[in-house]
Amino acid sequence: MLKMPLQLSSQDDGLHRSLGLGQKPQQQEEQEQEQQQAYHHRRHQEQRPKQKQVLQGRSPAVLPVMLLLFLATLLTRPLSAFSNRLSDTKLHEIYLDDKEIKLSWMVDWYKQEVLFHLQNAFNEQHRWFYLGFSKRGGLADADICFFENQNGFFNAVTDTYTSPDGKWVRRDYQQDCEVFKMDEFTLAFKRKFDTCDPLDLRLHEGTMYVAWARGETELALEDHQFPLPNVTAPHEAGVKMLQLLRADKILIPESDLDQVEITLKEAPIPNKETTYWCHVQRLDSVIHHRHHIVQFEPLIRTPGIIHHMEVFHCEAGEHEEIPLYNGDCEKLPAKAKVCSKVMALWAMGASTFTYPPEAGLPIGGPGFNPYVRLEVHFNNPEMKAGLVDNSGFRIKMSKVLRQYDAAVMELGLEYTDKMAIPPGQTAFPLSGYCVADCTKAALPATGIIIFGSQLHTHLRGVRVLTRHFRGDQELREVNRDDFYSNHFQEMRTLHYKPRVLPGDALVTTCYYNTKGDKTAALGGFSISDEMCVNYIHYYPATKLEVCKSSVSEETLENYFIYMKRTEHQYGVHLNGARSANYRSIQWSQPRIDQLYTMYVQEPLSMQCNRSDGTRFERSDDSHAGWEGVATTPVQIRIPIHRKLCPNYNPLWLKPLEKGECDLLGECIY
Repeated sequence: MLKMPLQLSSQDDGLHRSLGLGQKPQQQEEQEQEQQQAYHHRRHQEQRPKQKQVLQGRSPAVLPVMLLLFLATLLTRPLSAFSNRLSDTKLHEIYLDDKEIKLSWMVDWYKQEVLFHLQNAFNEQHRWFYLGFSKRGGLADADICFFENQNGFFNAVTDTYTSPDGKWVRRDYQQDCEVFKMDEFTLAFKRKFDTCDPLDLRLHEGTMYVAWARGETELALEDHQFPLPNVTAPHEAGVKMLQLLRADKILIPESDLDQVEITLKEAPIPNKETTYWCHVQRLDSVIHHRHHIVQFEPLIRTPGIIHHMEVFHCEAGEHEEIPLYNGDCEKLPAKAKVCSKVMALWAMGASTFTYPPEAGLPIGGPGFNPYVRLEVHFNNPEMKAGLVDNSGFRIKMSKVLRQYDAAVMELGLEYTDKMAIPPGQTAFPLSGYCVADCTKAALPATGIIIFGSQLHTHLRGVRVLTRHFRGDQELREVNRDDFYSNHFQEMRTLHYKPRVLPGDALVTTCYYNTKGDKTAALGGFSISDEMCVNYIHYYPATKLEVCKSSVSEETLENYFIYMKRTEHQYGVHLNGARSANYRSIQWSQPRIDQLYTMYVQEPLSMQCNRSDGTRFERSDDSHAGWEGVATTPVQIRIPIHRKLCPNYNPLWLKPLEKGECDLLGECIY
């Protein structure tokens, strides 16, 4: 897939101008200036790093060396020793073994490379350490850098790759692990996003699997091939999921914050697989005055059971009473159905989410109803009994209002069994549409800026992306995760923040692996069903809460008639349940192709909804409804992205007949 130039933030620009590393393209800079607002600019000016002032005026020849020295100093000193914003926002950290081995990294968007630092990689016992990148957590076809102590000096680094069975390590003909520091405890090196080496895994903005290990025995790194070291000792090897190419961390400029906790109250977890538990509570007096939510933090009290959570505001009059409730959502009082406007959300793998300095989610003030509903999805496949949960959110709010009100919108597929995924598929795609007519009816003339995104499926999802269309032109993708894991569903701050205008279309596509299924998987709320959603955070706020689709009722009715009368699928009952009809079909490749063709070509049933559930009127015809809407044409693209590598031909792009590609020829494993 061709990747457009990545947009730089103002901090990236300041860093690279001060270090003499070149200028940004004019078009890129103009786009950034359009999105950076006055408030954010003032804050940035007030807290501009002192380091920049010191480095200005240096000769360009010595500055690249100074950058490496600065990074080494930064990574070996406590963060508290630095008062500038660079150390707080550019540096990302994670413990690989959860206690000792710390990986720190900085993303250089301008030079398209990542600088890594490993603390406690070595000790008195360990002779070698490896860090590598895996496509989905396995050690087959992995891209690994080995670091070894030779003759008492930590001076050997070898760029390698593993065999397709994951048993052998082979020396790469092109060495791309550039070390600039190695001693008895630590090491620092850098890697380009894209090395143009078909044996290297391209660093990307989706989920990456970082494999690591260390050991005592001497390795034969000078050989072309040697066995992959078998490390079985605890805390000596592992795989971490993380977003490597992530946007800079966001600092909260306001110092005086209020906070409120929205949590369950001793909720008994039922001993069944799937439960949606609802808790309606009244917020305290802090919301008598209008605030902006600037951060929400998940409070997970029963890890492994909580699948995802959402906080909804009750869209009712200021003085309207909503009944308090703490029970199964299926029995939620009718009056609480108005509690449907999303305020905060979390899913497995996510952490604290912080709003950009120019925007915050409005809460409180005159006309604000004080009731909210917390909805928690309990996933209890082992049917454990006697569990009690108090999970929820801690929400931080600023009295000082920011420039823009933010909001949350749902893109993707309607939660319905109108959509199905055939069994035995490597990566079957389903697409949910936010069509041009909906954005035309609901968005302001200047459009909206998307700054955050959380992709969400259940157990079968392996890839999710949202594409952006303006007329016949496809713009840069909103968000994409080719190696998606339902165990790592971060709410991600976007490095590139697209502007969506009225009349634009957004298409969210989820790919599902159903190799282990015997019958069709259906859309729905249960963990054994499937979802396809992109929760986007954006500003300025609009009334548009849900922009999702499913296949139209008439289309689906005609499909089942065709399957029964032409394909002779006699288990299909024309007045029967959709789920039973889908599961009765004997799936063959032609029938799978027919289903896919129906989903991408036939009319839609659109949800173009406000937060209260009412639908917008179509702007082109006030009498036209949202049933039978045409799909947005989406061109299928083979993901060969190496624009700067004209002769690139990755060795692991396998043909469809070998079972490594999905229906569309997009190889994702």
